[in-house]
Amino acid sequence: MGRRPRIPEVLHNRNYALYWTGQSLSILGDAIVPVALAFAVLDLGRGAGALGLVLAAGIVPGVLLVLVGGVVADRIERRRLMVVCDLVRFGSQAAQGVMLWTGHATLLSLVLLQLVWGTAAAFFRPASTGLVAEWVEPDRLHQANGLVGLSDNLAYTVGPAVAGVLIAVFSPGSALLADALTFGASALALSLARPLARGTAGPAEASPPMLRGLAEGWQEFRSRTWLWSMVLWAATFHLLALPSVLVLGPAVAKADLGGASAWAAVAACSGLGAVVGGVIALRYRPRFLLRATFVPLGLYGLQLVALAVPASTAVVAGAALVGGVGVAMFNVYFYTAMQQHIPLPVMSRVASYEWLGSIALLPVGQALVGPVAAATSVQGVLLVAGGWMLVSPVVLYLIRSARELRAVDGAPEAESVAAVPVVAAAGEPA
Repeated sequence: MGRRPRIPEVLHNRNYALYWTGQSLSILGDAIVPVALAFAVLDLGRGAGALGLVLAAGIVPGVLLVLVGGVVADRIERRRLMVVCDLVRFGSQAAQGVMLWTGHATLLSLVLLQLVWGTAAAFFRPASTGLVAEWVEPDRLHQANGLVGLSDNLAYTVGPAVAGVLIAVFSPGSALLADALTFGASALALSLARPLARGTAGPAEASPPMLRGLAEGWQEFRSRTWLWSMVLWAATFHLLALPSVLVLGPAVAKADLGGASAWAAVAACSGLGAVVGGVIALRYRPRFLLRATFVPLGLYGLQLVALAVPASTAVVAGAALVGGVGVAMFNVYFYTAMQQHIPLPVMSRVASYEWLGSIALLPVGQALVGPVAAATSVQGVLLVAGGWMLVSPVVLYLIRSARELRAVDGAPEAESVAAVPVVAAAGEPA
């Protein structure tokens, strides 16, 4: 008889197992939505501009409100906040699905309901980062983040296909109703979990005012060089590297690689690489959390250089697979580092600054990369982006606190610079 696969030990943690099950379902629902909304907008007789408006409505609240969401998540029980957010998103997606199904949807209704969805997501994201640190033992955090990353990557690999089946057999509205059900399942799973005494941020009356809470979160963020330097790197990735792949990659595929089928193969290999990276991160626990990601991250540049040449479809797809491995590993180890080294009472606020700093430049990059490539050259932009990625491991290695950050077995750091008066701390070097 063959050897039975070993279940990751973190899944013996009932609370985490419930959280992971609910999140796996809701992430699959999120992967369905872009395709569903695209066909919903087309069915309304609208074009690409209208679709961009609908998709942006789901992103803008996250950029504007995520810092507020971090403060709120550190003030109240994170689990309850996340249940409320899931129920709100259940309502918004169900309303969109019903309106599309019955023929009552309009462009305005889709935009407004996506704004509701995005607002709830802005509060859910920082709360979930803190909740994992709250419920999972420090030496199991890499497993916890690895499983979430793995389900995330699998969902975005199969989600578009699931959406296509639902739309073809039923309608775009049915796909959004399916997404709503996944949020309902996530809310139910979180409701069944048992809150732990170690996981609260303190009574509400002890919470600081909103502006002071934001300032304390900023102090925690800026006081850790390894943290803000990695976020700064992530900002350059989202400004330069990722938009170059997402915007210029399809153009290169159409002109030189054979069209949509070639780009589909490249995208599939990137998704497969992310799954492989998630499996590696789930099973391998490095002594130095961030150092282990430097070289894999840099290899993302191979895909950009291969597109610039351009190399054959097989070479580009192979490079995309390698790049997907590195990004997936980074996501797991970086969030593990945050959860192990940042005090739990300020975890969600710091996570909100991390998310904003990392992601905010993505729409800017997507808007600018096309015009810049037209003014210079597609090949030049791809080579600059790829060159930066290939040299970035050296740059990151020069940051001592990043390369020497160790995995820990104990609880997150007990001391917090938020305990220092904000006015006094503001003038001190990071």
